[in-house]
Amino acid sequence: MIEDLAGKTALITGAAGGIGLGAAKVLARAGMKVVITDIKEVQLRVAEAELKVITENILALQVDSTDEASLEKAADVVAKHFGNLHVLFNNAGISGGDKILDTPDEKWRNVYEVNVYGPLNGIKQFLPGMLAHGEDAHIINTASFSGIEGHGHQSAYGTSKFALVGMSEYLRNDLADSNVGVSVLCPHVVDTPIIDALKARVNEDVKAMISDMAVPAETVGAQVMRAIQTDEFYIFCDGTHTRAMLEKRCEHLINAMDRQFPND
Repeated sequence: MIEDLAGKTALITGAAGGIGLGAAKVLARAGMKVVITDIKEVQLRVAEAELKVITENILALQVDSTDEASLEKAADVVAKHFGNLHVLFNNAGISGGDKILDTPDEKWRNVYEVNVYGPLNGIKQFLPGMLAHGEDAHIINTASFSGIEGHGHQSAYGTSKFALVGMSEYLRNDLADSNVGVSVLCPHVVDTPIIDALKARVNEDVKAMISDMAVPAETVGAQVMRAIQTDEFYIFCDGTHTRAMLEKRCEHLINAMDRQFPND
């Protein structure tokens, strides 16, 4: 938990757009020094320019989160420019996957490399330093509501996000008595270019539902900031459609337990 963010340093992966950029803007306005990383160089420079309208305390680095050497180099640059790191936001991720038997092995490996090993690489690179400096710090991992409730046919993506939720829960256990807090972000539909592309492929009824559910990226960023300041673990971004799905899942779990272990 970090109540006062001013002057602290945050690093956000996958921050050239979408949730990452939205969070970067929110944290920059709160007075943080913000490091944005992404594999996409052109989009990264555009994002850097947008953020420097808010503050000059911005550092943009082209980083591949699946490459440990790339992260190690970034860590050295961050330490040189801004000193101690206080917030690590493992946000980089990719979609992918169809029905399980229709998803090629290469797609499974690629999605898991980015969505599971990417955050793990970030944790392994930056957590030791966060523990060593002893100041209040926080790690956020971007999972998905698809990692809470399996729906649709996005097998590789959804299961990778289930894995990241689990990793976050165990990381929270590991760090319970430390200076480092942990949150897991579980967005459902966020208003980003990815969603715009999705709406172009679906019928009007589905398009209307997606538009109704979509949450602005900066709103998600504000929820992330609140979690950092209040030490919230789960971060959800939609309290209507998503809530109904979560209630149904929990009902099924409790009903199954009651059938197997009746109270009478």
